[in-house]
Amino acid sequence: MPGERRDPLASGWLALIPGLITLLVTLYRIGVPSFTRDEGATLLAVHRSYPEMLRMLGNVDVVHTAYYSLIWVVTRLAGSGEVALRLPSAVAMAVAAGGVTLLGQRLASGRAGLASGLVFAAFPSVSYFAEDAREYAIVAALTTVSAYLLVRALQAAVPATAGSAATAAHPRYGWLVGYAAVLALLGLANILSLLIIAAHAVTIAVWRRFYGGPGRPFVLRWLIGVAVALVVTSPVVAIATRQTHQVQWIKVPGFGAILGLVYLVGQRQAFLIVVVIIAIALAVAALTGGRARLRADWRPGLWGLAVALLAGTALAALTRTTVGWGVAIAALAIVVVAGLPVQSIQRTQAGHGYGIRAADRAVARLSRPGDALLTVRYWPLTWGGGVERGLAGIYPYGLSRLHDIGQAQAPVPSATLGGTFAPDSVVRQRMARVTRLWVASWSNVPSALPPGLGFTLERRLHTRSVWLWLYTRPHTAAAGQATATAGRPAG
Repeated sequence: MPGERRDPLASGWLALIPGLITLLVTLYRIGVPSFTRDEGATLLAVHRSYPEMLRMLGNVDVVHTAYYSLIWVVTRLAGSGEVALRLPSAVAMAVAAGGVTLLGQRLASGRAGLASGLVFAAFPSVSYFAEDAREYAIVAALTTVSAYLLVRALQAAVPATAGSAATAAHPRYGWLVGYAAVLALLGLANILSLLIIAAHAVTIAVWRRFYGGPGRPFVLRWLIGVAVALVVTSPVVAIATRQTHQVQWIKVPGFGAILGLVYLVGQRQAFLIVVVIIAIALAVAALTGGRARLRADWRPGLWGLAVALLAGTALAALTRTTVGWGVAIAALAIVVVAGLPVQSIQRTQAGHGYGIRAADRAVARLSRPGDALLTVRYWPLTWGGGVERGLAGIYPYGLSRLHDIGQAQAPVPSATLGGTFAPDSVVRQRMARVTRLWVASWSNVPSALPPGLGFTLERRLHTRSVWLWLYTRPHTAAAGQATATAGRPAG
């Protein structure tokens, strides 16, 4: 039964090896990629006092309260640079790697645990989310820890030997207490992650089916722990139900989107290689008479765990022969090498899909005193419009130095992420007083400037996912427009 075998690789401290390797891999060039649009939302949220941030969370992004609170502290201690903001995610992903290793140890063997942790460290998606100043790496870590605590609770409640009947009669429930606490933290980190409760319920049912337990007292205590976690997260859920406008852009996933989940492993080639490794391991196990042992190792719910656990168990199955060791090492090397191109791209300046830093540097180099900024509004206000304004609030140079003629209220007074948009009449009135106007957009659709203002396109700049247009006109045209609009109400 899982957890009862003893082997030299089943020591808990060995989980430090994949954890440290993951940390070293994810820290490599962690500060090189530009901040992304989502990371910009993190910056916009934490660049205010804590009471001001709480006021904002009453309007938007309440689901990120716990993460924003953590990063609010980080920015006060270490600043707002890429390395400082992404370091918590890197540490969290290292914890997740250790958790995957421990799960492999408890559910299969020490070899399976170590192999699972190493495969996990090699996935490009692990590096991506470890280098992202959002809560997803922390959610991954907490999810892994909650699964590990549940497995320990199940193994404590269902001893492997008949001689442990006394333990079965009076099982230790400390693991369940820890599980409930981690589950509450998981819900506070991201309420959608509580969907893992359904998977945990299936795991308990499978355990009862194959091992005759745990009994009803355990299930009742598990339900109490789940209820406590739900109560702790209920205030966030209640407020989040009033902020659903922020996710109206999300469509119901189709079959193609579901198939796209393979990219969570990395590029498609890496995913296929992992599948091949599992298939080879099954074949080797069958040919060498190890089929029954392999089935017993996988039986208690491993089908619902991460691909890393599946691949790690497969690699462990290969190592039962001398030839198998060589095949397993070669297979792990192939997984690592297959992911290197993606790993390399992710560590370039635009490797996370955005070239915001390059855009800001270009504006800082080309702008002049008095230049104005107009941010294109394409996100419907009914969907929480205003996210576009984050373009000018990510780096302290470039766009943030320009006079924003499209802003009505700043982020802090309006209790929003990026502030609010001024009416078109006000924007036109302000536009009449400028001679150099930068238009910024997340898409290749520039704002239609009002006719008759005399602007001409002087320069067009494009970095990854960011488009900039510089419009200019003579000073005489601006003076004439200013005179014509003087005295008009602001609207």
